[in-house]
Amino acid sequence: MKTKEERLPMTLLEKLCGIEHLLKKENVGVTELVTAFSDMICCSTYLLGSEGDVLGAASNAGGNVKFISAGLSLKPEFKQRIGFIFETAANLPLESSFLKEDDTVKPDTFMTIVPVRNVRVTSGHLILTKQGKQFSEEEQVLAETAALIACIFYYEGELYGGDSETRQKANVQLVLDSLSFSELKAISNVFKDLNGLEGFLVASKIADRIGISRSVIVNAMRKLESAGVVDSHSLGIKGTYIKIKNTHFLEALKLKVK
Repeated sequence: MKTKEERLPMTLLEKLCGIEHLLKKENVGVTELVTAFSDMICCSTYLLGSEGDVLGAASNAGGNVKFISAGLSLKPEFKQRIGFIFETAANLPLESSFLKEDDTVKPDTFMTIVPVRNVRVTSGHLILTKQGKQFSEEEQVLAETAALIACIFYYEGELYGGDSETRQKANVQLVLDSLSFSELKAISNVFKDLNGLEGFLVASKIADRIGISRSVIVNAMRKLESAGVVDSHSLGIKGTYIKIKNTHFLEALKLKVK
C-alpha cells in the first residue's frame, strides 16, 4: 500500500470533484472554502466581499495548507483597482503586496483574480497567488470553478437561503453568467441536440459541427454540474449521459442566447 508521500498527484477531475464536494456538505463556512481552494489549486487564496473586504484567506506552503487569521485588509489603491475587474485576470506578476498588513512579496510571485459574480453583479473576487511558476490552464479551470462555488454559497447564505425555487433560478442565472461566449454557444447546441430533460451527448461530434474544441464543451458542462444544474455520467465510446436537474435551466438558456 502506498504511503501518503508515494501517492500519485490528483488529476484535474479529482480536484474538481474535491471542490464540488463542498456543495454536498452542510454548514460550510469561509474557512473551509478557502482552505479547500488552496489545497486543490496549490496556491494561497483570498476571498473578497463586494466592498473589497477580505472575508477569509488560506496559505499553501509546500502542500501545508492553513487558514490565515482574520483581520486582513487591502491597500486602498488595490481595493479601488480590483473594483473594475469584471473578467478573470490570470498570471499577473505581483511586484508589491496588495495587503495593508504585509509589505513583503517573494520574487516570481504570480496572481490570478477571478470575479465572484452574483447573477449580473460582481459580489466579490477570488485572489490566488503562487510563487515560482504561473498558474496552469488546469489551475485556471479550477479557479473558475472555485469562484462559482463561492458564489453559490454567498447567494444561498446571504440572499435566498429560505426560498428553494428562487434559489434554483438564481443558481441557473449565475452559472449562465459565468460562461464565456464560446461555452454558451457550446451548451446551446448541446441542449438543442438533447431535445428534452435527459439524453446522450457526444461532445466531439458537436464540437466538430460548430467549430470549437471539445474542451470548451467539457468545461461548460463542468460548470453546470458544479452549480447543481445537471448530472452527467460518461459512457465511454457511447458518449455522455446528461440529465437536467434544475427545471428552470432550459427557459433561462433560451432567454440568454436570444
